[in-house]
Amino acid sequence: MDDMVELRCKYCGAPLDRKDIESDSPYVTCPSCGTTQQRLDAKRYMEQMMGQIQSWISKTIPGGFSVGQADNVDPIARHNIFVNSVKPRVDVEINEYRFALNSLISYPLIVLPFSKGEPVKADHTPSQAFEFDARLKSVAPLAVDDESRRAIKTGEGIANAYALIVNNSKLLMDTTPGRFAMMSKNFKESAEAMRGCDGYEPLASRLEALSNVCVASDMVLNGDALGCSAKAETAINELEASKKELMANPKLAMCLRAIDLEIGQSKTLRNVADMVTRGTSKDPLKVLTLITGISAIKYPSNPQWDRLLCREERDYELFQYVEAIVSARNGGSIPICTGGGDVLFPFWDVDLQYSFTTGTIFSKKSVVVKEDLLVPATFPVHGSALSNPRAGLTDIFAAAPESSIMSKIKGEEQSISGGAGLGALADSASDASPGSRTTVLPLSTKAEATRLVEMYLTQCSRTHSKLKLSRPTVKGLVYVPCTSDGHRVTLPNAFRGLTPSIMGETDLDKLLKLRGMI
Repeated sequence: MDDMVELRCKYCGAPLDRKDIESDSPYVTCPSCGTTQQRLDAKRYMEQMMGQIQSWISKTIPGGFSVGQADNVDPIARHNIFVNSVKPRVDVEINEYRFALNSLISYPLIVLPFSKGEPVKADHTPSQAFEFDARLKSVAPLAVDDESRRAIKTGEGIANAYALIVNNSKLLMDTTPGRFAMMSKNFKESAEAMRGCDGYEPLASRLEALSNVCVASDMVLNGDALGCSAKAETAINELEASKKELMANPKLAMCLRAIDLEIGQSKTLRNVADMVTRGTSKDPLKVLTLITGISAIKYPSNPQWDRLLCREERDYELFQYVEAIVSARNGGSIPICTGGGDVLFPFWDVDLQYSFTTGTIFSKKSVVVKEDLLVPATFPVHGSALSNPRAGLTDIFAAAPESSIMSKIKGEEQSISGGAGLGALADSASDASPGSRTTVLPLSTKAEATRLVEMYLTQCSRTHSKLKLSRPTVKGLVYVPCTSDGHRVTLPNAFRGLTPSIMGETDLDKLLKLRGMI
């Protein structure tokens, strides 16, 4: 065996590149995991691995038989050796790697530039998988019929793809720009490995698409926004086509949620690049830094909210808000309420309709009231709002207008809430440019705002027995001009005692925000 096949990475077991092997340098770099090592160490590892393979062959195949001389042995004898001695052992391991691979591919396999991901929990190391692939190659000459050849080829493909995907999952922990080129190569090779495995064609398409996403990520990091946009668009189309194939393949159904998240990531990457090509942003890397800052936020733990706030797909809704703000700062617009102030703070505008009964027996009647609630869109970072919804919004039922006893008896009460001024503020919102004002980024989704208001109304119904509530409607985000003293935010007079208590805890320095052009 010559040097061209003798060198393997001592860290992950991957074969080393021809250019590194032919080089005179005493050091070689693994093309799969990126680690640099001494050439002698790589050679020693290969010798050790070949010794282990030879030991395995000796224990598996009847004594005296040499796989190296298999071509000179009668095909029937080879077939019998494979079926009786080899197949029972390798089938068990192939199935183990098949289940382990299915677990890996049920998770998203990429991250956006500047993001860090968590490595997947792998049952085997890349070294073990590459070594298993080498063992299968060593006994491949014994597979003489089509079924046996397919079994070996499937095992090789699964083992190779598994090792390459695990290596990529470790690269997710790194933030150096060169990782995306390496990940792209690994995904491409894993796609080629899976194309030879029956039933895994949709996975091969997905891995090929992820290779293109990594190329797009590498392009944007190197300032090629136009190339990034085109390559990301190609990857999105490929991922969506792969998703259709996966939906028709029950064996790979575990991939569907992961591929949805990967499509979302790819669209965000394309949109960021498009901002540059359309002239709505000048620096895609700053936008990506903001977006990854959102992904890195650690929210307070709360059993009622943990599942909702830990959904990876929520990030893509938040990314859209970032994109809208960036576009607004470069010629676009966002809905801004009237008023002066140096900070634009995001609030969810919520329509609420409720009814209550007023009057005595002879003058009893039902009154229908429409109100507006405003919810600070940063509420998830406040543990007090998650545990007590009243703290996270304009508590209109705590500010109920005083009614005389006679008004209650005569049924002349018009409202049991106190948010009349908020509706006028919310309705004043119109599309405009934020200009030079600091814009705070929203950190909650529409679904989360709806959940908070519903929890608030449940609280209120326990203390207001005559209150009948309808389902609230979260209309959308509005940006309220506020003043700041550097750290704290002061809301405009329209809130009139309805300032959510979490605003007193809000520290501008700890929130994600945009200033000036980007």
